[in-house]
Amino acid sequence: MKSFNAQMPKPIPTIAMSPMPEFGYDPIPLILSGEKVHTLRKQRCHWNKEVTVGGKRTGIVIRFGACVEMRMVDVTDEFARADGFVATEVVGRIYTPSENLNWLMEHFYGDEPPETMWCSHFSVVQRPNKEEAK
Repeated sequence: MKSFNAQMPKPIPTIAMSPMPEFGYDPIPLILSGEKVHTLRKQRCHWNKEVTVGGKRTGIVIRFGACVEMRMVDVTDEFARADGFVATEVVGRIYTPSENLNWLMEHFYGDEPPETMWCSHFSVVQRPNKEEAK
């Protein structure tokens, strides 16, 4: 006889992609429109993950495929824009998308962010239904 827990479906693992406007980062609309199709992480991402914002599940499930190792010194504005970053203006100075991406990395990893990261490509396989999206 199977236990009750064995019958319950296992929840999909999650991946955080919370907007951070101070770094010019708002990924959710770009994910839903199909414009954002990769993410930079310290480790490779595999299979399905549900996107979270502020620690809450969104109903957006993405499936990871190819992973490419990437040197952070090679990050361009074009790549940063594709990853969800925009230019920002702070006290009259314009910061480029790639500068914002690098500062976000420093925010998460301290003064010495990793020299290489994994660029994991994904596609959206599930969108939230109208009740979940409210």
